[in-house]
Order: sequence, then C-alpha cells, then structure tokens
Amino acid sequence: MLLNSFLTLAIVCNSFGLSTALPYEEDTGFHQIKSRIHKRNNQREDYSAYAVAGINQLQTWYDVNDGLWEKAWWPSANVVTMMAGLQEYFPSSINQMTDFVFPNTLINAQKRFPGFINDFYDDELWWALAWIKVYDITQNETYLQTAAAIFEDSKSVWGKTPCGGMWWDKNHTEVGAVVNELYFTTSIKLANRLPSTPSPFYYMNEAIRSYTWFRESGLINGENLINNALDLKTCKNDGNFVFTYNQGILLSGLAEMTWATNDSQYADLADVIALATIKAMTGSDGILREPCEPTGCNGDQEQFKGIFNRNVQYLYKRNPSLPRETAAIYKNFLQKNADSIWARNNVDNQMGLVWSGPKGRVSVQTQSSALDAIVGAAAVS
Repeated sequence: MLLNSFLTLAIVCNSFGLSTALPYEEDTGFHQIKSRIHKRNNQREDYSAYAVAGINQLQTWYDVNDGLWEKAWWPSANVVTMMAGLQEYFPSSINQMTDFVFPNTLINAQKRFPGFINDFYDDELWWALAWIKVYDITQNETYLQTAAAIFEDSKSVWGKTPCGGMWWDKNHTEVGAVVNELYFTTSIKLANRLPSTPSPFYYMNEAIRSYTWFRESGLINGENLINNALDLKTCKNDGNFVFTYNQGILLSGLAEMTWATNDSQYADLADVIALATIKAMTGSDGILREPCEPTGCNGDQEQFKGIFNRNVQYLYKRNPSLPRETAAIYKNFLQKNADSIWARNNVDNQMGLVWSGPKGRVSVQTQSSALDAIVGAAAVS
C-alpha cells in the first residue's frame, strides 16, 4: 500500500514538475472579506503596532552573546520565524532590528549546538524552518543552505523506527507527530526552493514518502485531529495528547505540496484539520486553548498555540482554492484571538499563556506565541 501510494504521488509530481519560483501568497480577493469583529479603518496598522511593541519587549530578553532569548533553544527558532513573518508583510517596522538579530543568531546560537544539531530531531527541524523563512524574506542563500544542512541529519535516519517515519529523539523514545510533521514540511519547503539541488527531486521524494507515511500512520484520528504519538508496541495511534501545535505544523507543508503539484487534495486536508481544530480547541468565545491551561502547561507547551495560528495564516495567504467561507472563518479566528490577547492578556506589552486573560506569568514562550497570533492577524487584515 505504501509503495503504491508513493509511486502514485511520484507520478503526480513528475507530471506537474517543480517550479523555481517560491509559493508566494495568491491574490484571492480574501483581503476584502469583512471581519465579524471590531471594525477599525486602521486595523492592519494596529496589529502591526501591537506586534512591534511586543517584539520590543521580547528583545529585552535577547542575549546577543548566544543569539537566544532567555537561552530557550527551540522556542528561539520560533521567535526567529515569527519575526521573519512580521517582516514579510511590514518590512519597515522591523528590518532594522532583524538586520542584526538574524545573522547574530545564525552565528552565535551555534556556540551551544554547532550546526544546530542536538539530541532532538524536532529541535533541529524547527531551526531549519526558521532559516527557510529568513531566506524567503532576505533571499540570502546562506540561510537556505543552513536549513538544507540541518535537514540532512534527520534525512539520514528517516524510516529506521519499528513503525517507519522519524524518531523524535536520538534516544529513540518516541515516534511522534511533531517531528514527522516537521520533516514533511521542511522537505517540501526545500523542494520548492531547491528543486534541482543537489539533484532533481532530492527533497520532493522526501516530501512524498513522509506525507504518505503520515497519512497511513493513523496519527490523524477520527475527529480529524492529530494525536501526539504512536504506541511503539502496536505502531498505532496512542490516543493520547492532542496539542494545538500538532494541528498547525502540517498546514503550511500541505499548502506548499498543493502549490508544487497543482493538486488541491493536500490543501483540502489542511482545511479539514484546521477547521476541526478551531471547532474542538476553542472556547465558546472563539479563543484557542491548550488542554493544559490555565495552570498545567510546561515551558514547551507555552509555545504551542502561536504555531497553529501562524500556520493558519500561511494557509489563508497561500491556498489559491480556499473557499470564501473557510477564508472568512480563518480571518475571524485570527483577528478574534489577536484582539483578545491585546485587550485581556496584555500588561505593559507582556503577554501570558491564556489568551482570554488574565495575563498571568510571562515567558519567552508565552510572549512569542501570542505574537505569532498577532502577526497572523496583521497579515490577513
């Protein structure tokens, strides 16, 4: 079954071929859909200003010597991605800052883990995605080549677990959703930017096989939500945790897969997962919640929600076949969450875990996660 699926997808991709252009956002007219929430003539500018204020606060926790925010390793990769996301749409608001931060982090963060390689494959792939995003906005090949080099460590071990796919860590304790989603998303992004390097279909073949494995793994449950891991004894969905970030990582990869193949099935799957998540993981107020809230989340879990919002925004901006009704749901979701964060979860430009408020404890993770939500709202407004 897996081989047949692989061959079918390979034929599809060979039929359409790969473009050397990047999957920039489509002009779909969705920008004209009216929000169901606050009507402000300068809404887009407001969100941008909120993001800049929050990033200025975040920068008080940045260590220029190690290139990290409060020494948080994989969360710092997500900070880089978030900042690059703001720069994509509002370059003049942040580029003076990022002109220093991006190269400084590229150089100095490697003092901790040379080449961004450590004991966790997901950590590595977060950094690969960060540098791909920075490449997209700077066109500096150094960032793209860094991402490609990071990817090789994961590529060398793909498929070597008892269940196929990727180990989460080098101690082989888990075959998880997060690392396999990251592997697929990184591979298709590299395929769309390096279609013939180091050889034709080098990255596309990885995207095909990792996508096929994920679809057949059972990690997507009957409610169209993604559980956290497989049971290593049975290689079946363990039925445990459903985290918000696991619902988000796949979305941008699926959008890029549709762009690469001209096949809408991938973006359609992204919509199914995103809509199921918005339905299942928001409260009656429409605000996204992590299952561990308000008091049970660890530092990693504090980062999760913004990753979902970031990828919903990516799907909104880059899916040319997105139905208007679905686009309106995404836009409303992104704006409503950003509005709630700023009104109820913000004190002195510091933002906590619970987006419906009150603010509570603030960390690099809660701050950058909330900023991902605000940047997402700015981009779609």
